[in-house]
Amino acid sequence: MHLIVIVIALFAERALGQLKRWRDTDGFARYVALIESSRIGRRWLAQPAGVLVIVPPVLIVALLQWAIAEYLWLGFQLAFGVFILMLTFGPRDLWEDVYALAHARGEADHDSAEARAVSLCRRASGRAAVDINGRTIVGAVLIQGHERVLAVLLWFLVAGPAGALFYRSVRELPALAARGTGSRAMRRTAEYVHGLAAWIPARLCVLIYALVGNTRGALGAWPSARATTHASASASWRLLAAVGRGALGSSPRVDSPRYDRYLNDTLLEALGLISRSLLVLLAGLALLTIFGVLR
Repeated sequence: MHLIVIVIALFAERALGQLKRWRDTDGFARYVALIESSRIGRRWLAQPAGVLVIVPPVLIVALLQWAIAEYLWLGFQLAFGVFILMLTFGPRDLWEDVYALAHARGEADHDSAEARAVSLCRRASGRAAVDINGRTIVGAVLIQGHERVLAVLLWFLVAGPAGALFYRSVRELPALAARGTGSRAMRRTAEYVHGLAAWIPARLCVLIYALVGNTRGALGAWPSARATTHASASASWRLLAAVGRGALGSSPRVDSPRYDRYLNDTLLEALGLISRSLLVLLAGLALLTIFGVLR
């Protein structure tokens, strides 16, 4: 069931680009804004406990998931899983974003290229990266491969639609807290919860990057990230970027030609690495399904 749901959702997500607007983060943002509209809600969201705002929607989906599995036909369970999984991808298609950036660079549309690069490199907290260069952009694409697709799928394998929605909500919360009325303590808590939720998926992701890419380069870059055991989100992002660039066989130097003259080619290679990682994840899921570990 998990494998069928994931394959259908991935196919539909890539084939029907117009559906990306259905995954817009405004739904979760409006939900948070509704809570902020009341005095009690604002006081709650200003505290570290405000991160619990993600619990009600995840709990509702979990209850629906259980009820559908227990009382309805298998087709409803399949449709519900595909629907939630498609909502939790993105919100934008990573491949479309990278192709658009490469096209803007190829057409020498500097303003568009800069805007798209800034968007790709924007941190989970909503803040822009301090320094945007070719090396940073490649690292951001490798991180977004985890954030937009691979981590969502890994959480879906663990807890079904509720798991996918949980990770999507946890990922969006730091940026919403930074834009809203959340205190500094609440923002730090949201970022920490995000880091905890990403800790295992990020390390599984870099192992797959190393497997499908330049293994020696990936393993050689791992110690440079200095993030093997840290639970913070920033540590996981450093690890994903460093090991991913190593898996591409890229030089750690900022001024490497791959990050300057051949940046478009390197970006497409990064997408290829993410695509191969996705295939490995699906192959592993197929084996687990065949041996009865998953259904």
